[in-house]
Amino acid sequence: MNQDLVLAIALPVTLFFIMFSMGASLTLANFKTVIQTPGTVITGLVSQMLLLPILAFFLLYPFNLPAEIFAGFIILALSPGGTTSNMFSYLAGGNLALSISLTAIVSILTPFTIPLIAGWILVSQLDAATAIKLPFLLTVVKLSVVTLVPVVLGMLLRHFKTALCNQHEFWMTRIPLIMLLLVIAGIIHQNWTMMPFFIDQTGFPALLLATLAIAVGYIFARSMKQNKADSRTIAIETSIQNGGTAILVTGTILQNSAMTIAPVMYGILMLIPVFIYLFWVNRSKQVLA
Repeated sequence: MNQDLVLAIALPVTLFFIMFSMGASLTLANFKTVIQTPGTVITGLVSQMLLLPILAFFLLYPFNLPAEIFAGFIILALSPGGTTSNMFSYLAGGNLALSISLTAIVSILTPFTIPLIAGWILVSQLDAATAIKLPFLLTVVKLSVVTLVPVVLGMLLRHFKTALCNQHEFWMTRIPLIMLLLVIAGIIHQNWTMMPFFIDQTGFPALLLATLAIAVGYIFARSMKQNKADSRTIAIETSIQNGGTAILVTGTILQNSAMTIAPVMYGILMLIPVFIYLFWVNRSKQVLA
């Protein structure tokens, strides 16, 4: 399969099913966290949607990355709500209800925030010669179709067919993730000859950003008087990003294959600091016990 088919067809279809499976695991009761602990939810949203993009911009700008690589990182930083964040929050002994609520809320907000903020950053900060422009209305429509709409459809399916969703929950969540891995593998395969260059350009910045995102998310949450469990959740939610959404924007909407490399590399390398963090958290629990 050539790269045009991967980005134009396989990726949007995959992201649709990922968001549909997430919606099928949600109910309106999951949003009670927003009402019960609004301060905690707002803290998580600010960390994900404001602090991380600011961190990414000021951390990566001094690296003098190529415009496409820098733009890919910025769009990635504006794409919170990775599909595995709920699992990692659970493994870290975090607040699973908070994690699910944050994931659900950002899936509603990002179709509007990504084109608004990323479009402004690309126009105002990058050299005009790069011709990287993000069409606002087209981006809103495409992101809504492949993120917001499937989440709503998934929630409707769960509401009317709860037993069916519970019975097939394992495969409904695993198959879309396998599809995403295949899409990423396809992108890597198509850019294989350039991978040493891309790894050299994005490897260290991606690892540094993912690591600092955990630290910044946790410190910010604690400074806002959140308990340790909620702070661990916010830390993980801040670091784990929705690579599928970022790749859709960079590769399908902007049609810039080089720009997809930053989200692809981050999606792989972000797991390293997350697993180290999980090890440290669980080790600390054993020592205290």
